[in-house]
Amino acid sequence: MRRLIISLVQSINGSVAENGWSTGVSTDADFRRFLALRRSANAIIVDRRTALNPQLPVINAAGKTLEHTPVHVLTESDPTALQSELDGRGLHYRAQHFTADTITEVAASLPTAPSPESRTSRPALDRSTTRTDHASSTGTGSQTSDEAVLLCESGPNLAFRLLEHYPGAELHLSVSPCYIRTPGSHFSGLEAEIDLRLIDVRTEDDQVFLRYTRA
Repeated sequence: MRRLIISLVQSINGSVAENGWSTGVSTDADFRRFLALRRSANAIIVDRRTALNPQLPVINAAGKTLEHTPVHVLTESDPTALQSELDGRGLHYRAQHFTADTITEVAASLPTAPSPESRTSRPALDRSTTRTDHASSTGTGSQTSDEAVLLCESGPNLAFRLLEHYPGAELHLSVSPCYIRTPGSHFSGLEAEIDLRLIDVRTEDDQVFLRYTRA
């Protein structure tokens, strides 16, 4: 089973966005972790809303470290129409219809190691997923750079779907040392419940990184 990591950030009171943007909740420590996770991924998974947001940078633009990293856009609408829209915007993303089996199919299609083009610029997974000497740690073992990793960068709705359908999926929750309450700060109206098990706790510069799997 390929490793699936779902990366989310929130404030200490549960806000997942500031004025509609998750970057407003992030800190420098969280951003460093985000970059390390992204650069260690063999494929990145986003939802339609994230893929089509014109204000977000292109994930695998030419010249970027991630130029050779496939980006899969999972959608419950027509993937053919979405693919045409992505192509029209010059986004080299792959639209796929989301079903319970989609994520397993995406995982199975990955190579077992990063591409030769991107290997030279991929670090090992960041300190939130490797053994360190932080005071609070309940964790598991470290990852090797040759392990295939899928990284989900979208919000709570897609995170729930992936946790529901992919055994062994890991939720990496980054908690920022800030209290945020603005219009749109709690944009997920999804009614769902999944029991999780805490497997690791890390801290860096007042940022807390929590890792969960399904209970």
